[in-house]
Amino acid sequence: MTVTTNDEQTPRPVPIGVLAKATGLTVRSLHHYDAIGLLVPDERSYSGRRLYSEQNVRRLYRIVALRRVGLSLEEIRTVLDRETDLVDAVRRHLSLVEQSLEAQRRLRSTLAGMLNLLERQRDPTVDQFIQAIEETNMIEKYYTPEQREQLARRREELGEDRIREAEREWAELIEAVRGEQAAGTPPDAPRMRALARHWRQLVEQFTGGDEGIRRSLATMYREEGAKTASRGMVDPELMRYVGQALEA
Repeated sequence: MTVTTNDEQTPRPVPIGVLAKATGLTVRSLHHYDAIGLLVPDERSYSGRRLYSEQNVRRLYRIVALRRVGLSLEEIRTVLDRETDLVDAVRRHLSLVEQSLEAQRRLRSTLAGMLNLLERQRDPTVDQFIQAIEETNMIEKYYTPEQREQLARRREELGEDRIREAEREWAELIEAVRGEQAAGTPPDAPRMRALARHWRQLVEQFTGGDEGIRRSLATMYREEGAKTASRGMVDPELMRYVGQALEA
């Protein structure tokens, strides 16, 4: 951007207001660029207004272009003053963008998981909300991003009605196993072996038969403990009892 007179082709300095309007920046931003030494106007008017030369204008358009790809003002100054740093600056910024995207992806996964958990409750309490956060964090700890996506697809395939039905089945199954345990039923008794088969079927329904997800589930139960991993539904003694029945 240049301003010329009718009788000469020599570019005239551009006032700060005109430059701000042409670039879509604010006058305040240009003042800041001047203050930090990023874009220092070559001239000033008698009244002290900043006037920008053609070289200033070219530098500003470079600043705007680099700002649009997300470089910081400090990075832009380094790039413009030492052009050999451009590749490193873009590489560093790309790394930051990728980290940000990964953080956003994790946040999205966390929020989606919390929403799924909270929607199962009617008017959830603060304690239930905190529990949902803890459960979601535990899921993110033990399942890979690909596994979490696979589990989300599996949930969609099953549908909310089947999910609620499975939750009821789990509750009834756990109570049935607890009853057999209290009655002293041997783990290899026919009744317990039938309950163990049902247990395995529900686990496979959750994992979709994926061996990697099954291993992640087993790791979570081993490292967190049955009570924590099952949200208090299964205690360690009951888990050992079921394990013996599954091996019978």
